[in-house]
Amino acid sequence: MNQNIKKPSFLLHITEAFRAIFQAIKAWFFMRTFTYENVGKGQIVLVVPGLLGTDLSTKMLRGFLNKMGYQTFGWEMGRNKGRFADLPVLIEKVKKLHESSSQKIVIMGWSMGGIFAREVSKQIPEAIKQLITMGSPFANIHAPNNAKWVFDLLNPEREVMPEFENQIHKPASVPTLAIYSKSDGIVPWETCMEPVEDALHQNREVESSHFGMGTNKEIFEVVLEQLKG
Repeated sequence: MNQNIKKPSFLLHITEAFRAIFQAIKAWFFMRTFTYENVGKGQIVLVVPGLLGTDLSTKMLRGFLNKMGYQTFGWEMGRNKGRFADLPVLIEKVKKLHESSSQKIVIMGWSMGGIFAREVSKQIPEAIKQLITMGSPFANIHAPNNAKWVFDLLNPEREVMPEFENQIHKPASVPTLAIYSKSDGIVPWETCMEPVEDALHQNREVESSHFGMGTNKEIFEVVLEQLKG
């Protein structure tokens, strides 16, 4: 892993909120004029929010996919505080969705939520159809970023075991798309990519703020393209 990665610039960081609002407005108009069709045919998609996010933050993305015929679910675990103690609960939720629907689940995760989604995919790959991450710094969680202070504040007592931490960067054995943005103002874009692309693991660059990834027209289109295969 590249040890010389720098955290996003101050300019990108301080414009995050403004850019996210602008992207949400664009996405709102896009959704009003888009021609919807049932391409999802009931495929289940579970979306995990980012650090400090709730299911409200992924509502627009899930709404778009619902209109395209997908059956979407939030993680339904309140605010994501980045606690790996929540991972077993999420795994059980995915197992139940898999068993009750008799279909493999598409799991998506935004930022920290993508790290959770990757771990679910590694532990129960038999239940996962596809994995999609958005701005998730799984390739190097120790690289400098503008969110570490929030994570440390929420997790004063370090709970991630070294043996778990040391394998986060390893890919899941399921079809994976890692979405990243070079204009991300929170985490370094280099850490949000699969280190090696192959038949299963792909990367896709978009133009997006970090805070706006759940309400970004370009990401909606990329996700839809990926799900349609």
